Amino acid sequence: MPNCYCCEIKITDIPYRCKFCGMIFCNKHRLPENHNCPFDLRRKIKDINSLDKAYLLYQDALEYVSKELTVAKIYDYVTTKSMTKSEAIELLNYFIENSDSNEIRKISILAFKVLELKNDKAFNVLESCLLSEDDPDVKKTAAEVIAQNFPKKSKPLLKWINTHDKKIKRRE
Repeated sequence: MPNCYCCEIKITDIPYRCKFCGMIFCNKHRLPENHNCPFDLRRKIKDINSLDKAYLLYQDALEYVSKELTVAKIYDYVTTKSMTKSEAIELLNYFIENSDSNEIRKISILAFKVLELKNDKAFNVLESCLLSEDDPDVKKTAAEVIAQNFPKKSKPLLKWINTHDKKIKRRE
């Protein structure tokens, strides 16, 4: 039997899978408002780092990347504890570095936020993405996620990026 993602108790009766975030919960945490669902469609995202302060849909964060392994599957594996967060970081980094699709790279970066990947390895992946990404939308997504997941640690980096980007724009 699976464990509740929120309270981590072993679920002995029927497990509930949230239709928004896809995580498995016990009866007590099954409703989006009881597990602070990041994809609760009934409320507008008020976080300053939200993407265009729009509604995030479950499908937006869990798009298919390929036929065999997808960001959605990585998300499912981590939430069902079939994959460690460290393994997820490695795979998401692979998608970010090797995908030609800006949308797939953005979704992979958003997975760091949804899965709450907050270790040094996650920071390094997001930092690398910020420093090497050419697409402004993907770069903006990376900046928003790194600022949310690492509020203190990311401040000097984000300040440097803003200063550096302004200097480049002046030269053009």
